[in-house]
Amino acid sequence: MKKTIMLLALCVTVANHLLYADESRPKDTDTNIFGHVLDAQTKEHLPYVTLQLKGTTIGTTTDASGHYLFKNLPVGKFTIVVQYVGYQTVEKELFLAKETTTELDFELKPMPISLDEVVVSANRNETSRKLAPSLVSILDMRTFEATNSSDLSQGLKFQPGLRVENNCQNCGFSQVRINGLEGPYSQILIDSRPVIGALGGVYVLEQIPANMIERVEVMRGGGSALFGSSAIGGVINFA
Repeated sequence: MKKTIMLLALCVTVANHLLYADESRPKDTDTNIFGHVLDAQTKEHLPYVTLQLKGTTIGTTTDASGHYLFKNLPVGKFTIVVQYVGYQTVEKELFLAKETTTELDFELKPMPISLDEVVVSANRNETSRKLAPSLVSILDMRTFEATNSSDLSQGLKFQPGLRVENNCQNCGFSQVRINGLEGPYSQILIDSRPVIGALGGVYVLEQIPANMIERVEVMRGGGSALFGSSAIGGVINFA
């Protein structure tokens, strides 16, 4: 008799547990959204666009043909956010009802992307960087700020192939050496113009404050045919 009672109690416990688990299990709402994403100008489908319900972790992307599908979404009022690189972000509010399927299409407007200015230096023939007669490196304001450089001479100390040295304990002048050559053999340019003479590599560097400089281009190697007779060791062009 006791065994029978214990068996019945066990069956009731298991039944209650299964009933509770069934009630706590999230059920399908059969609320779906589908559609496509187009370029507003060309009307072409955009692949791999990101779509997300704002404030949730629910999201998806368009496939290679520019179509998407949300399945079994929660019921309520949401904002869907559509994002794609190079296009303006679009947000749209909608109310999701149970057991409904909604078609929702989007058109994204292209947005110009602002990039930093790009400087390209090249030889006429394809040459490996290791074998190139001259190498160009760029020094921008971020380097000046990171190294706490207050003038051009201090910032140039962090460029490969250059050495800025103090040559006079009395007057405190400094000169830049490119590839081991002294200051007079380095051409200093301002906006690609030889405004400073040959001794600019000796007496001018510490007189140019960092807040006047946006970018410094350093070319290591002979360039006298292009930049003048002083560009034997290299060229320093700042703007």
